[in-house]
Amino acid sequence: SKENAIYRLARAIDRLSAYDFPAQANDTTREFFRVTGSMTEGPLGEAMRRYAEKPSDRRAIAALRADPEYVGQLGTTCVATMLAGGHALNALPQRASVSVNCRIFPGVDPKDVEATLLKVVDDRAASIRRLEDTLAGPASPMRDDVAAAVKRGIERRHPGLPVIPQMSSGATDSLHFRAQGVDSYGVSGLFLKPSDDFSHGLDERAPVASIDGALDHWHVLITELSD
Repeated sequence: SKENAIYRLARAIDRLSAYDFPAQANDTTREFFRVTGSMTEGPLGEAMRRYAEKPSDRRAIAALRADPEYVGQLGTTCVATMLAGGHALNALPQRASVSVNCRIFPGVDPKDVEATLLKVVDDRAASIRRLEDTLAGPASPMRDDVAAAVKRGIERRHPGLPVIPQMSSGATDSLHFRAQGVDSYGVSGLFLKPSDDFSHGLDERAPVASIDGALDHWHVLITELSD
């Protein structure tokens, strides 16, 4: 048959892969691109600076989206990550499913993302089931006291090193606090080479030599911000 669950799902995935959620920006992402753009040469640096100045700049958005490192800074993303379908090699599939991982931009309602996905898929037989509840929460504001404490902690070990804010493209427990109106920030005291970063790997670990410096970094932050 030219019409079965797997073929329909394949077409739906094609439509999803071709769709980009609207670009968005907040104070953190604009500052990240402003500072990083001033340190980056060539067309990429120019795109960063243009986006920081005007987040609706389509050419800048297209240039940044072409680099996987920055896609998650530009808005909500939904990516197919797992597939399942059929029940036997010699039978027409009665059902097929795809798991889609969505990284939702702060302030966006998950229900709106779900509604958008249904429109993009454009198949009346399709349905969406959330595998876990997601809370909507605003981005935490850029706070001078937090930025100053982070800078002081870094200056103790690496004087003159620039401090650049960046919005994480992954979820943390901070979403529960932000949903309740509590400002939350992720600040790591670990300094790692790219070759030492095993985040989410099978052998996730941190170099022993980085631990003492991280403890000192956190001591500075906690004492500075608890005054």
